[in-house]
Amino acid sequence: MEWLHISVLLEELVSSIKIEKNKQNIIVDCTLWLAWHAKKIIEKLNPWDIFVWFDADIRNLELAKKVLENIRSDIKIVLINSNFVNLKSELEKVWIKNITWIYYDLGISSLHVDEAERWFSFKLDWPLDMRFDTSIWFPASHIVNTYKEDELIRIFREYWEEPASRKIAQNIIEKRKSWFKFKTTKELANLIDECIKFPKAKNRIFQSLRIETNKEMETLEKSLKDAINLLSPWWTIFVISFHSLEDRIVKNIFKDESRDCICTDLICTCKHKKQIKILTKKPIIPTPEEEKTNPRSRSAKARSAEKL
Repeated sequence: MEWLHISVLLEELVSSIKIEKNKQNIIVDCTLWLAWHAKKIIEKLNPWDIFVWFDADIRNLELAKKVLENIRSDIKIVLINSNFVNLKSELEKVWIKNITWIYYDLGISSLHVDEAERWFSFKLDWPLDMRFDTSIWFPASHIVNTYKEDELIRIFREYWEEPASRKIAQNIIEKRKSWFKFKTTKELANLIDECIKFPKAKNRIFQSLRIETNKEMETLEKSLKDAINLLSPWWTIFVISFHSLEDRIVKNIFKDESRDCICTDLICTCKHKKQIKILTKKPIIPTPEEEKTNPRSRSAKARSAEKL
């Protein structure tokens, strides 16, 4: 089956890749999805280069193999079924200690949004799950059924700035008092509709739950720091984000790692040494033409940096 997906900032991404002709290039794609970006990247590689795929969703890896199976046979491809939070440890398992280029696409796959059985939306009635990797962590239903009121308010406000966070959280708690357990997306969507009729409220709540379910902010921060440490000197990290919190994490980590001191003392005590040079003083954003052909690209921002 062919899945409809339009890669965001594809040309900007591919043009940022530096390929060294006289050494082995080790390229890491942290968010493979279905290999849409990877096809263009692999075309640039030299024979015997290494291309590493990370994806927490095992089905994505299986589908991606079909996409790429006939593209190149002269490079080494490493498939890693794991969340990119495990970047360092998983690369160590395959004897990779340094890399020459690394890329993150933090946008949720169109497959996850559009296909009902993946349980990432509320358009139909299916299990309240939302995990990228169904073998780890807890599903979204665990959050809705066990988190305290103040914890629910925090994730609804912090992750998607939902104005009705308190009211929705209070109604969830009230519903639970009758020993009700939320099991499906429809049950939660109906409760949100009872609280507030504004259609975007459901989008915000469900996206907040997805972020919390997959620990997206925590895993991103750890993985970015590991990625910078793994990069060889003069090589690049490239990150595309679709959410202001994600972009803020990328921006702040790049800022911290591009300066010698990150403490607030009059005399530096942190002993921090800068590791990168920021290549994008302002984030790269889609052109008006790309926004027109792919509306999902509108919130995209790309940042890149070079290891010193």
